Amino acid sequence: MKIFVLVHNMPNHGSWFRALEIARRMAQRGHEVTMVGTSAEKYYRPRTRTTPDNVTIVECGNFAFFNDKQEGWGLFDIFTRLGLILKHRPDFVYAFSHKPCCVLPGLLAKLFGAKLAIDWSDWWGGREGLFQSYVIPSFAFKSLPRIVRFLRRIVFAIDSYCEPRCLRFANYVTLISQAYYEHPGSPKNLRDKSIVFYSGSDLVGITPMEKSGARAQLRDVLSGIPQGAFILGYIANFNPDEALMLNAFAKVCAQRNDVWLLAVGAGFEQVTPTIHNAINHRICHVGYRPFEELPQLLGACDILLLPLDDRQLNRARYPHKMSDYVAAGRPIVTCDVGIAGTLMHQYDVKYVCEPNAKAFAETILRVLEHPAELEAVGAANRKTAEAYWDWDRLCDRLFEFFEIR
Repeated sequence: MKIFVLVHNMPNHGSWFRALEIARRMAQRGHEVTMVGTSAEKYYRPRTRTTPDNVTIVECGNFAFFNDKQEGWGLFDIFTRLGLILKHRPDFVYAFSHKPCCVLPGLLAKLFGAKLAIDWSDWWGGREGLFQSYVIPSFAFKSLPRIVRFLRRIVFAIDSYCEPRCLRFANYVTLISQAYYEHPGSPKNLRDKSIVFYSGSDLVGITPMEKSGARAQLRDVLSGIPQGAFILGYIANFNPDEALMLNAFAKVCAQRNDVWLLAVGAGFEQVTPTIHNAINHRICHVGYRPFEELPQLLGACDILLLPLDDRQLNRARYPHKMSDYVAAGRPIVTCDVGIAGTLMHQYDVKYVCEPNAKAFAETILRVLEHPAELEAVGAANRKTAEAYWDWDRLCDRLFEFFEIR
């Protein structure tokens, strides 16, 4: 079978990880798999490569007139994908969002007889969706020229309208959580053609590391952190829950002077400048790092943090870092919100607290009071990952749903 997997993300961002793991397992079953995403460097022309697992990767040009390069509205990106569909005529298309660069090629393929599956894993529209609760209030958006903000708001409105309605054209739908069944615009027959499917863990690429060894390998990166300090780890592609986490960390810092925060990925916007300035000297922010360094970065930490405000965006989405955290074999502190809280309770992954800064800080402090238990808790979390976050087991169920042999 000829299969196309379409994502709007750049490599190693967002749904790229989820899509690639599934594409690999499709290729392992002997299918001809092409995964198409958005390039981080190329503006206009696509770049093609083949992975060791025989997945053909096409990275399309990221030029967009006023939208962000990962918002799925780049004309060069869209037309490159349409051309690939016309050239290769796939039998099955798996679109990892409702974005035009994913859905339009999928619909074109369907005209030629292909089956179309759509993955819904982010709640974009609505008052508590990604656009209104995170993108529009961000400093990055507010700093744009007024005309650009106006045009992007129009695109966001179109995007929000199309988000649930494009699903009516899909043969299959995968949902990251049960919350999407309650979306006001979702098709009436959504339950009949959908499956709830959370992401697995890279159990080979991310393995538990001995803490001192991991810190030794990252000696230069962690040079600002005193030897013997407790390190709280946080990895993010974007920071919708920055205020909760930094408020909680400030409370932790007020109680203990031996705790540091290792932040990897997106920078903080300092939405609470007073608090940020008070704790900035206790934060080691290393920016985006190569994925190959992730085991060492996670292994250097004593506790991994997953803050979640109680809002629709978080009740619906699955934070992909959760899959990395359980694979790393470290204690996790997260909030009892959405599927993240559900899975933590269901599989007895520790620790879960109420979604506010006070409870988050109190849980961190309580865990730090028993350092001898950290290793055992982390080992238990890793065993749970091997049992329930195994991509092979999860994909067997997914492919049965798709009727892909």
